[in-house]
Amino acid sequence: MKNYIKISTVIIFILILSQSASAVDYWLRVPTPITSWLYRCAFPDTLNGWAVGDSGKILHTSNGGDNWQLQNSTINFFIEDVFFINKRLGWAIANDFYFFGTTILKTTNGGVNWSASRYPDTTLMFFTVHFLDSLTGYLGGYTGSLFKTTNAGYNWSKCYVDSNTTYMFPIWRISFYNHQHGVACGGVIDISGVIWQTTNAGLSWKSLAIAPEPLYDVKWLDSQRVYITGGDFEYGGSIVKSYDRGREWTYETMNLFGVGRSLAFRTDYELWVPLGFSQRFGVSIDTGNTWIEVSAPDSTAVYDAVFVDSTHGWAVGTNGAIYKFNKSIIGVNNQHQNNLPSEDRLSQNYPNPFNPSTTIRYSLTRHTRVKITLFDMLGREVRVLLEDIKDPGEHLFEFNASGLSSGVYFYRIEAGNYTEIKKMVLLK
Repeated sequence: MKNYIKISTVIIFILILSQSASAVDYWLRVPTPITSWLYRCAFPDTLNGWAVGDSGKILHTSNGGDNWQLQNSTINFFIEDVFFINKRLGWAIANDFYFFGTTILKTTNGGVNWSASRYPDTTLMFFTVHFLDSLTGYLGGYTGSLFKTTNAGYNWSKCYVDSNTTYMFPIWRISFYNHQHGVACGGVIDISGVIWQTTNAGLSWKSLAIAPEPLYDVKWLDSQRVYITGGDFEYGGSIVKSYDRGREWTYETMNLFGVGRSLAFRTDYELWVPLGFSQRFGVSIDTGNTWIEVSAPDSTAVYDAVFVDSTHGWAVGTNGAIYKFNKSIIGVNNQHQNNLPSEDRLSQNYPNPFNPSTTIRYSLTRHTRVKITLFDMLGREVRVLLEDIKDPGEHLFEFNASGLSSGVYFYRIEAGNYTEIKKMVLLK
């Protein structure tokens, strides 16, 4: 895929991370009441979140991660995954490896109360749970099997998987773009990384061995772009991408030590990948084309990270560690004089054409008022996209064109004496 990020921007970003800010600046540790390993987290909005992990521990925040309280999960064994569709309704998956079998946890009141039910077939172990709405959900697990519920988890039916070659390969994560199109990922160390795909709401899944090591997390960036991360001790972190909704895939190594445990898109361009035991993050600002390495704070092994938007993010790891993304650092680094742009510039939006969201970047050489306005083909003002006072440096924001019709539009920046116009194409 063509690299749409200018080389100068990549250099600036590397300088910012290496000279102007450390990982401690980007991720601020918040107090927690436990020291257990936290493995997964879920945030349905900017205020409410849950972190889960060893010994049945579930932590909850209702103020954006500043304070965390321990909830009663009713169990004392390892929780593999947690998923919330809103601040009230959520599920978690836990495995008791001594007695074997999976326990499914559910709450309907934000974790004030958790109900626990053991999956009837104790020969099965599940590692991930994913719900599309209050009724429809999926389980994936150790035997390469996928299960679906249409009644909020009271009953589960086995989905058809059309491959014998990937039988018994564990499934680690599931992600759906809509009710019809979903992707799951998994695999076994030193054998293969596998992708499972469905286009019929999970009734059947098609599998594909795509990588030489396991794949641990999958995210949809939009209706066409799907990203998967994984790795192992020998190969390091890896990334698998599709730009056509899973019809074709590309596999690449990050050339970074560690295993990609989760994918956290801060923006459409900026991607953070916790690398687990290596106590590092892989960071990309060109949608996964190039990578740099950033040490995790406190030498912590970080296993999961999530962003709700570009300023609200969290990460979890060993020793009860929870980190909150330091949104105050956005824009602050741009004030370092050595990293200032040499000229004011409005960049071409990406992607272009787009549907329905695109990112607009611009550079400023000074502290000034900025106004960006959208016009139609006839020169009529459609809306003001941005009007604010901005610091010098590189800036970006996401424009969502929902509600607008397909066609050619123009966007104009006014920053002091600087004015520039560029064209964008909305295709629906």
